[in-house]
Order: sequence, then C-alpha cells, then structure tokens
Amino acid sequence: MKYLIIVAALCCFIGIIDLPFGYYTFLKIIVSLMALIIIFNEIRSRSFWLIAFILVFILFNPLLPVYYYLKPFWIGIDILVGLLFFYYFFTLIPKKEIKASEPIDAEYKEITPKTRDRIIKIKKHGNNTNI
Repeated sequence: MKYLIIVAALCCFIGIIDLPFGYYTFLKIIVSLMALIIIFNEIRSRSFWLIAFILVFILFNPLLPVYYYLKPFWIGIDILVGLLFFYYFFTLIPKKEIKASEPIDAEYKEITPKTRDRIIKIKKHGNNTNI
C-alpha cells in the first residue's frame, strides 16, 4: 500500500502536464481509490489525515466529478494533493530509534605494574649468581 501512495502522488504531478482527457479520468480513479484506502485506515484515529483525504476524495471523485474549467486551478490542486500523498507516505515510515548505551558490567581490578628490569639468574659451574 505504501508504494501505491507514491504512485498516486506521481500521477498527480504528471497531471500538471497538458494530457488527453483519458489520463485525467485515470488520475481521478487512482487518487480517489488511494484516498478511500487512507480514509479507512485513518477512520479510528480521527486525525488531520482523515479530514484531508475526505476532501481529496470529494475533489477527485470520478462518480460525481467536481469541475474547475480552468487548468491553473487543477494544477494547484494536483501539486497540493501530490505533496499531501508524499507527506503521508513519509509519516508511515517508522523512525529509527537510537538505542541507549547499555552500562558495562566490569569489575575494577588493580593491575600490578610489571617492571622492565628483571633479575636474571645465570648458572656458572654450579654457582647461582645474580646479575
């Protein structure tokens, strides 16, 4: 479903171009279906998204179409609805949670320093001599 939202947004941006009437019928069907799906997903939350996509569904409804006979009105609406779909898509992506650093359970041990100087014992004919 997430990627269909991107498709609907891209279709809205393509609708800015002067295309044949058949494309705009296709655009109304795609956008109204995606708006209807989002409405059903958001119906429990009663949030901004529910109201926004009800308005989108009313504007792009293919059964009872809304006619603005001037292309500049539809260009503005297509841009706004495309941006709305993109923004809704990015709210669906879960944000990565930064894990809190865990404390390390380490015991402190005092380390005895090692000396560089060593006592070397040399055996000479049975006698132990220290150097």
